[in-house]
Amino acid sequence: MFLLRGLLPEMTPVARHPGWTADQRRTLGDLLSATARSTESALLLTAYAQLWDAEILVRSVFEGSLKVAYLLQSPSSFEERHREYGHDLFRISLLKDHAKYAELLGVLPSVSDPGWRPFRERLLAEEEREEIATAYPKQVRSSLESRWGFTGLIGGLARSGDPIFKGFTGLATGYSMASHIAHADSVGTSIAMERDYRSAERRDAISLAHGVRLMTDVMVCFHIRLAIGYRFISRDPAPVARATKAMTDLKTSFGRVYEDWMEAEYGTV
Repeated sequence: MFLLRGLLPEMTPVARHPGWTADQRRTLGDLLSATARSTESALLLTAYAQLWDAEILVRSVFEGSLKVAYLLQSPSSFEERHREYGHDLFRISLLKDHAKYAELLGVLPSVSDPGWRPFRERLLAEEEREEIATAYPKQVRSSLESRWGFTGLIGGLARSGDPIFKGFTGLATGYSMASHIAHADSVGTSIAMERDYRSAERRDAISLAHGVRLMTDVMVCFHIRLAIGYRFISRDPAPVARATKAMTDLKTSFGRVYEDWMEAEYGTV
């Protein structure tokens, strides 16, 4: 946690790049701040051995990092992608929220009760609702959401051939696991309990490996954000190299945690 907290200031040149418009700077600032907050929270949970809850936050860090990477992949596509993320998808989300709140309020017996005012205020004026629905027909909404969803983002970045994203798809397994946990399906609710039924040796080995994997995942995500940001603004990449070395040294310090788990679990290294 302290390593990444110490590295976070290296993102300042990206967040405060003079080439951004005020709107672009706010969008990137919000996204970078969100990933940084969730990263620290995930590391705190990991430190207290709350690994399954940490998985959900690491999923958020992963998805936020994918969006940073997609936004900043190329100067030629930045303005269009920023408009999609910061404007189009925002308005589409307002429309979706309106539908959800309207459905909820529609089944309440006392919708005019003052306690429901926060929900009523999330409803769009009919004129605004129609304007958004007209501007973004269902097919357009579906296309945008698909392109900016997890599968669309990771697939697009992986297929681009961009060397920065080499091996990034390997993080998808953790994302998939976190989905089970976040949605509390039968896999997500049983997987943690199953570990408790293992022998102490197997349980301790996999718990250590799991914790290291979570820490490694957020470090990789930070490195992606830093590298793509510095490349986009044509900044001297020396801080990226320093961050790479610091994170490599930390990973080395964990020793044979993964090999120890493999040996405990499968009797082989």
